[in-house]
Amino acid sequence: DIGALDQGPRVLHQVPPVYPSELRKRKLEGTVYVVLFVDRDGRVIQPMVESSPHEAFNAPALEAVRHWKFEPAVAHGEKVRSKVRYPIRFVANG
Repeated sequence: DIGALDQGPRVLHQVPPVYPSELRKRKLEGTVYVVLFVDRDGRVIQPMVESSPHEAFNAPALEAVRHWKFEPAVAHGEKVRSKVRYPIRFVANG
């Protein structure tokens, strides 16, 4: 329960997703919502796509968040595992 936390997890390092090459000509954009767990060491574990505007965005979104690093959540003064939901935005360039 996020309400029971003294502090939620905070992103320390983010890796942006790679825009899928197969969608470049179509210039699709959208946001993938990823649910993941942050362990006590700030590592991402078990990321999964909650919703996505296009299936081709899913793998790059998951690959990006696997490289993120967090400051873990804190409950009662102790680092704890937590579950979070993040939007991963895909923007067509050029």
